[in-house]
Amino acid sequence: MQTIETSRSISLRNLFEGFCASGVKFREKVCEECGWSESTFYRKMRQGKIEDPNRPGRMINTISIAESEKIKDLAWEVQQDLKDLL
Repeated sequence: MQTIETSRSISLRNLFEGFCASGVKFREKVCEECGWSESTFYRKMRQGKIEDPNRPGRMINTISIAESEKIKDLAWEVQQDLKDLL
C-alpha cells in the first residue's frame, strides 16, 4: 500500500476529533445565532412541526424561514472547517 505525502500531516485521530467536534460546534453556533438554549435546540430538532393551536389538524414549522436560512449558512461554515482539516 502506497502512502501519499502531503504538505501537512493528517492523522486519523485529528480527523476523528474534528468530526466529533463538528456536531458540538454546529449546535453551539446555532444556539448563539438563533438565541436558543441547548434545550430549545434539541426540542426544535425533535419536534420539527407542531399542531397550529388556532387551526386544529394543521401543522406549522417550529423553525422560521429566517432561522432555517441561518442554520443552512452555519452548516456550510462547519463543513468548511472540516474541509480545512484536509
